[in-house]
Amino acid sequence: MADLILELGVEELPASFVHRALQQMESWSSELEKQRLPHASAKTLATPRRLTWIVEGLAEAQPDREEVIMGPPWGVAFKDGAPTKAAEGFARKNGVELSALKKADTEKGDYVSAEVFEKGRSSEDVLRELLPNLLGGISFRKSMRWGDGEHAFGRPVQWLIAMLGETVLPVEFGGVTASNVSRGHRFLAPEEFPVSGAAEYVGRLREASVVVDMKERRTEMERALHQAAADCGGVLVDDAFLLEECATLVERPFVVPGSFEARFLDLPEEVVISVMRDHQRYFALRDPSGKLLPRYLNVVNTANAPESIAKGNDRVLKARLKDAAFFVVEDEKAPLLERRAKLDSVVFHRKLGTIGEKVERIATLAKTFASAFGVSEAQATEAAQLVKCDLETLIVFEFPELQGRMGRFYASREGVDAEVCAAIEEHYMPTGGHDPVAPNALGALIGICDRIDTLAGCFAVGLVPKGSADPFALRRAALGTLRSAAEGPVDVPLGAMLKAALSAFEKATPDTEETLLRFFEDRAKGLLRNEVEPDVAEASLATWVDGGHASVRALFERARALSEFRKTDGFESLAIAFKRAFNIAGRDARPWDAALLQEDEERTLVAAFEGAKERIEDAIGAEDFRGALSVIAADLRGPIDSFFDEVMVMCEDEKVRENRLALLSSIASVASQVAAFEKLQTQRSDA
Repeated sequence: MADLILELGVEELPASFVHRALQQMESWSSELEKQRLPHASAKTLATPRRLTWIVEGLAEAQPDREEVIMGPPWGVAFKDGAPTKAAEGFARKNGVELSALKKADTEKGDYVSAEVFEKGRSSEDVLRELLPNLLGGISFRKSMRWGDGEHAFGRPVQWLIAMLGETVLPVEFGGVTASNVSRGHRFLAPEEFPVSGAAEYVGRLREASVVVDMKERRTEMERALHQAAADCGGVLVDDAFLLEECATLVERPFVVPGSFEARFLDLPEEVVISVMRDHQRYFALRDPSGKLLPRYLNVVNTANAPESIAKGNDRVLKARLKDAAFFVVEDEKAPLLERRAKLDSVVFHRKLGTIGEKVERIATLAKTFASAFGVSEAQATEAAQLVKCDLETLIVFEFPELQGRMGRFYASREGVDAEVCAAIEEHYMPTGGHDPVAPNALGALIGICDRIDTLAGCFAVGLVPKGSADPFALRRAALGTLRSAAEGPVDVPLGAMLKAALSAFEKATPDTEETLLRFFEDRAKGLLRNEVEPDVAEASLATWVDGGHASVRALFERARALSEFRKTDGFESLAIAFKRAFNIAGRDARPWDAALLQEDEERTLVAAFEGAKERIEDAIGAEDFRGALSVIAADLRGPIDSFFDEVMVMCEDEKVRENRLALLSSIASVASQVAAFEKLQTQRSDA
């Protein structure tokens, strides 16, 4: 056994490039498995200047491979005893002679087989070929070329270490040949130094002022930030993004405090924090009471000349804040609503018209569904007309990340209703997959109408996501709509809203609606599978689809209730019974004749069903799916089990048979309003 170390030294990579590279390097262990190289463990390390892979306990060689491989049918491989091209190709592919091919007797007939033996190669030989391919497989959003243009990577390669144990592997990448020589911190320890192996690598780099482990570097950085914040008499403003970003920008973190004039605290807090965070990567501070302090913290890559660094930072930040203050003063010279007319000349998309036209569609949609969301039509209309107006302000033009927040700020200063002000900001929520949804109904309504209008328009004119490409973030829009219903204050009648939104686009067809619904169903399936078992997701989704996509919230509540129910003792037998009912009779309810009931078990089932049906449907109507399942389990499980045990459904008497099928179809019809039980997996297969 030996340890492998691979270090690729480069010019400084952007933070996003480092994260992307690490994500791809996490899969490299599986490549070792494909190459039949057992190993104990593997880890990835990174700084802006280096990407490192350390594999511990790597086998010295591949194990020998000996196995029997099946080929084409014997009759295809040999005609009248002579080998065909199929036999020749199979032999050539597996490195055996034609004479070595044998006939194997299988359940499907006679097939060609071959005994294959492959001597395991040494790890050095395998790695010599594998490592350059792994490095070359790292992709970036945009790569650089250097030299004569024959080399490409995120940034030019400067050095390369590839060692198995103490042996340097003859590997070349990016025009650089591997050695055992690494480099320290660019400013604090720029000298080259030799590495004897993986065991000492992390320690040697720390001696050279490089903390190569990302988690360790972030922990060290956070500790320094909190200490510096306390020294400044404040506390750090929590910001997970900034912590991750700054930990990726340095090889060793140092914190430099800075300050700005207190007069800038008269600006909206969002502006001050955005200028520091989004443009300078500075951390904001609050005093113990929660008020923003005129101080900030900057994470830098060197401890040299902190006073000069702080002075330069202060100067840049002051200029940015002065610009922001000027923009706010200029913006407040005109009411926010006056900017609405300007949106009529701003193109949203050449196939979908202007933002002004989009605003009118949002307003129409919001007014139509205002009552369903529990808000007034007047509020919905006012909010819809205001939500995009801040796009025409100077501050948002310069700081686009403030859209929504500045609209809320300006509207509030102008005396607009507080709920409408909140909706201007909240309609953008959620902005990402894990961000919170809009907390209030009005903001949720406007945001959902905005997203659905975008989706309907794009699908109507053929701007549908293909593969991984999604330039208009339509997947995110659909997920945001679904999450707003599942987690937020209001439900979404998705089918009705999509139909209404599509009616505004001349090019929309019934096929457009069908395609868009399938698009939502795929997103819903993904969200459900994050919460419940795959078959529960399928069973719940099928019922939602059959119900016309009427309630997104009901879809998620149904799935959660069903997931809990399947953990109960009675789930297995009840699921099997309903699956049998569906498979035999379908779920299109039809009447039965009580006079044709012959067996006690079917009379008992009818009595139980008639007694439970109304309570089940009432619970479903109230979206109390746990209650509906409880009634089904308590009242129907025993009678339906006895029915299937004692009653011959497919009897010879046609009228009796059809009557029993009608009874089962009616029961299946009611049960399917909770979930499509036939899609649930059961341990027994007698359904």
